[in-house]
Amino acid sequence: MDLSIVEFFQSFRSDFLDFFFLIFNEFGDELVFLVVASILWWIVNKHYGYRFMMIFLTSVAVNDTLKNLIKRPRPYTLPSVDSVTEPTYGYSFPSGHAQNAGAMALVLNERYGSLKKWVRTLLITIVVLVMIARVYLGQHYLTDVIAGLAVSVLVYYAFIYLAPKVKINPIKLVYYLIPLMILGAFFIVDKNYYVAIASMIGLTLGYDLELRYVKYEVKAPLKIQIAKYAIGIIVALLLKEGLKLVFPYSGNDDLNLTQLDLVLDGFRYFILTVWLSLGAMWVFKKLFGKYQS
Repeated sequence: MDLSIVEFFQSFRSDFLDFFFLIFNEFGDELVFLVVASILWWIVNKHYGYRFMMIFLTSVAVNDTLKNLIKRPRPYTLPSVDSVTEPTYGYSFPSGHAQNAGAMALVLNERYGSLKKWVRTLLITIVVLVMIARVYLGQHYLTDVIAGLAVSVLVYYAFIYLAPKVKINPIKLVYYLIPLMILGAFFIVDKNYYVAIASMIGLTLGYDLELRYVKYEVKAPLKIQIAKYAIGIIVALLLKEGLKLVFPYSGNDDLNLTQLDLVLDGFRYFILTVWLSLGAMWVFKKLFGKYQS
């Protein structure tokens, strides 16, 4: 049944639909997350940005844990299914893209969904199109994307209902959990897991140090916000791509990564998230501090 649904979607393949679903495929990928998260952190509210990123990254870590427990092969491994995009590494169940899109939509909805009706409708539409895209592109089965969305909802509401019951400061809680997260890396040998835990550690360390020593207020006139974001995202993208040259993969692609590759990938994202949470804020204060309101 699951396979026949993928084959059904691919029976409508065309150049236009390939392009259309490749576009929406990106809404569940890390680049869109980086853009959205950096806007929230640098422009809107750093505390909300931290919350947004930690929920998202926790969802990623849970997703990879489940994938490596279930180990379901992807649809494109079967002869009747095409991989319309570059084959995605790792296992199929649950869908990381659907889970990522769901997690982002849920956190954005809590702040902006009640402001305008169209915002909630837009978020739901994007999530649905990401789910369809993953099936159409041959990367997931329908049950994968439904499960991915369901897990994102569970992770989100776990934060909503359980976090207030935890009496430990969120920053300290992450510090306490670092040994457990690192221990998990010996059992969950997967790129996304390494990236998620390294990013959580980098973000939390940077956020903690920024609150203690930099204390930058992100509110500013529009022209300053544009300048800030341009500087911040250019450096972020240079780090994201440039560090690949400093710490290159041992192979030719990300389908056959060694554990050393994963560790270096984690280190790359650790540096990137320290920039996002601490380095950029320090630079903004030095350059634009006098414009704070």
